[in-house]
Amino acid sequence: MTPRPRPKLVVFDLDDVLVEYQRERRVDALARAVGAPPATVLDALFKSGLETKNDRGELGLEDYLDAVRRRHGLDIPLEAFIDARRQSMRLRRDVLGLAERIAPQTTLALFTNNGQWLGRQLPKFFPELRPLFGTRMITTGQLGLTKPDPQAFYACLSTLGFSPASALMIDDRTENVGGAQSAGLDAIHYTSPPQLAGELLRRGFDLEPVHAP
Repeated sequence: MTPRPRPKLVVFDLDDVLVEYQRERRVDALARAVGAPPATVLDALFKSGLETKNDRGELGLEDYLDAVRRRHGLDIPLEAFIDARRQSMRLRRDVLGLAERIAPQTTLALFTNNGQWLGRQLPKFFPELRPLFGTRMITTGQLGLTKPDPQAFYACLSTLGFSPASALMIDDRTENVGGAQSAGLDAIHYTSPPQLAGELLRRGFDLEPVHAP
């Protein structure tokens, strides 16, 4: 098989690629914060569609929480909402290690289906991301488009200043991989760190550990 050209831009998804995300842990933290059953919190945030509207940029965070308060009677403090998201994530050090190994060979970015507020919080949650991704942490909330819509990928790349043909998307959802490919990007369906390493090797990356001088 002919090796793929090494991409000039590698875009990582966040949830369940760079981090392990557990919605249940997030819901439980919020339930404790407001003294409500987890099922009530789940209905208010997720089954109501409000989280999806925040992901699309249709609702800012304050409007989101206001809608939860008005429609569902849950008064979630801003700080508790943000901290619950932090508690729901665990950084995948093995995936971060792969990102560190390819960083000298390409440009790295992050693109996630999440509200704009999360993009602002990520460097505080995980300071390890800033040296690798800089300000190239894009949320669908800031674009007003969500994956797997090919237009979301076009908008992301336009923001980053890269063409689809030069970019590689790494995502755990097959529909997002398909959306990226429809937009002209190369894409990897992430399943595990060893599988990802093999796919990166096929694209010409050197995965030898980076040694400090």
